Amino acid sequence: MSVGEEKAKNRRGLSGWLNPYHYNLERWAYVFQRVTGLGILAYVVGHLGDTSFFVGGPTGTGPSSSTWAFMSNLVENSFGHLILVLVVLILVFHGTNGIRLIVSELGLVLGKPGAIEYPYKAKSLGAVQKAAIGLAIALALVAMVWTYLILFGGTI
Repeated sequence: MSVGEEKAKNRRGLSGWLNPYHYNLERWAYVFQRVTGLGILAYVVGHLGDTSFFVGGPTGTGPSSSTWAFMSNLVENSFGHLILVLVVLILVFHGTNGIRLIVSELGLVLGKPGAIEYPYKAKSLGAVQKAAIGLAIALALVAMVWTYLILFGGTI
């Protein structure tokens, strides 16, 4: 097979991007980095709205005792605690995976990029990258379990 035929075979277009079966571990980490970033953005926007509500918004009057009790009942239950556990999981994964991406971009793990020769074999998913992704997942799971134990009355 010639180089041109191989290039044509490897062109999948949009279906190649949207087909999750062609993703490797690094690609999934990249996708989850973007998804968790959107989740963090949604949480921050919601939290800012909630906080501005509690301080009374632009008038600064603050909530009434019945409103305070309603909001407290809304978040101080099992569902609210599970949401907080999920937020911790998302934050820790996003932070540790972000550090991995920054270190990779700076060339500290992979070295400086060289000339691209076709067929291109990515060297990015080596043992160090796999270990860093595993560390990000492990730290996120440990933080999630720790948060779960704290919120649901377990002992550490």
